[in-house]
Amino acid sequence: MKIDFHVHTNFSADSTIKVKDLAKKSKELGIIPAITDHSTIAANIEFRKTNVKFIPGEEIRTDCGDLIALYLTEGIEPHIHFPDAIDKIKEQGAISILPHMYDNTRHGCGDKYAELVDVIEIFNARCLNSSFNERAANIAKRLGKPCVAGSDSHFLFEFGKTYTEVRDFDIQNPKELMKALKNSKKKIIGNKAPFFVRGPTAVYKAARKLKRKLSMGKDIK
Repeated sequence: MKIDFHVHTNFSADSTIKVKDLAKKSKELGIIPAITDHSTIAANIEFRKTNVKFIPGEEIRTDCGDLIALYLTEGIEPHIHFPDAIDKIKEQGAISILPHMYDNTRHGCGDKYAELVDVIEIFNARCLNSSFNERAANIAKRLGKPCVAGSDSHFLFEFGKTYTEVRDFDIQNPKELMKALKNSKKKIIGNKAPFFVRGPTAVYKAARKLKRKLSMGKDIK
């Protein structure tokens, strides 16, 4: 079973990926996406309509940086204190992942709260500096945390190149996912995204923000 643990849709302000297009590509490639939009779980509702396997989630902006939660049933508000976010995730029986933790150009949290999370993302395809991923892998090993890879896709062409391969499990069950991640036969497949993707991401986000501000029309999903 192949899973990309960090994927955005256009329910994130800085992503162009439409849910139907992601579902189609996911089915073609046999890679299951974890939907981790910024500060919203709205895409999860839309993705369920496609009948394609996925893991519902959210990328939460805490007071110290980004935190991913999988299997959420309710969204978690941004700018929340990191330990409080962990508590809310646990209350929902969900799973916490620390993404791009050492990337200080993209709201990485560092390792201050690394012991609190369930899983550490040790390969993020958008990390320009390879040492960010290497350091994450080292801290995951030292703390004995399960590890995953995420493409952090914001454009559809990014999806499919980075994923984690695990044994088959019940995709609806977070406890079964954790068991699968702890299996020693897990494989991390990581391929860096082109360096130029981050610039267009920022431009697209700014354009959508300006469009909403000027009331130039509904922000189409």
